[in-house]
Amino acid sequence: MRSLLAILLATMLILPIHASAASSKLWDDARLGMNAGTIGGPSILLSNNTTNERSTIEVSDLPSVVEVYTATWCFNCVETEIALDEAIGSHEVLRFHYHRYLYETLDPFGSESSDSRWIEEYGQGSLESSETPYLSGSERAAPSKVFDGERMYTGDSTRSNSLVTDYSTALSLGSSHPFQGNGTLSLEIAKSENGAVVNWYNNLSSSKDWTAEAVLMIVEGSIYYPNGTNGLDIYHHVLHETIKLPNWNNGSLQVVLPPPWDGDDISLILLIDWGTSVSAQAGSLPAPAVSTLLCLLAALTPRRKKINGH
Repeated sequence: MRSLLAILLATMLILPIHASAASSKLWDDARLGMNAGTIGGPSILLSNNTTNERSTIEVSDLPSVVEVYTATWCFNCVETEIALDEAIGSHEVLRFHYHRYLYETLDPFGSESSDSRWIEEYGQGSLESSETPYLSGSERAAPSKVFDGERMYTGDSTRSNSLVTDYSTALSLGSSHPFQGNGTLSLEIAKSENGAVVNWYNNLSSSKDWTAEAVLMIVEGSIYYPNGTNGLDIYHHVLHETIKLPNWNNGSLQVVLPPPWDGDDISLILLIDWGTSVSAQAGSLPAPAVSTLLCLLAALTPRRKKINGH
């Protein structure tokens, strides 16, 4: 009987080790300790001819949201962004490239608001997920990728057979947002002398408890900048500013627009950061500690009888 119990306990000790190894993922959690993500879709290009524009999108048609942390001096970023281009292919994607700002002397494109958003939303995830030594301990690791506000990759090492496979997998999963498919998000822009008046509203609904925050992203489609040291002359999807909107589901705000670096391709895009409560699974028991199982195994191990005091 002792032998049988010892075998059972040994099995209990080994199983968690195998389960842990099998649960390794192709990505890291972008937001730690919560079930959260980002959705978006309404986008308006502010060309010189724009006066009043409106964009509406249904929840069932939401594109993927890909946020990239990069820099004009980052050679490794170029490799990962080429892989991202290939993975995206013909997918409909909203793409935002954050450029380093804090303590930055070489990259001219970052802003305090964009760095603040990255640190607030993904800084802790970046600290925990950095795999490359030179990225260790950084809240703003270039290169980094976040898919739908949920799945994070830092550095240029692959989790599978290639970066393209990693990114394709992250895209294929889509958003796990809780909103029902009949909801819509809308954005309206009225240009003024001092910038633009922005109106936003939605009718999102869900069967779960959730929180949300609306963010306006100001993006320049492409910028010619031959002074970067990573070999690129043109930088795409450059995020100029992020603006937290005072009410997540509807409102109006006068926005001062940053001047474009070049061209006529500034866009305003509405994002929603969402989160739902994470509750422990009912009926589950915590796995026994390894030290506890070792003590039980020791107690069940047959002892030799002492002979002549030995």
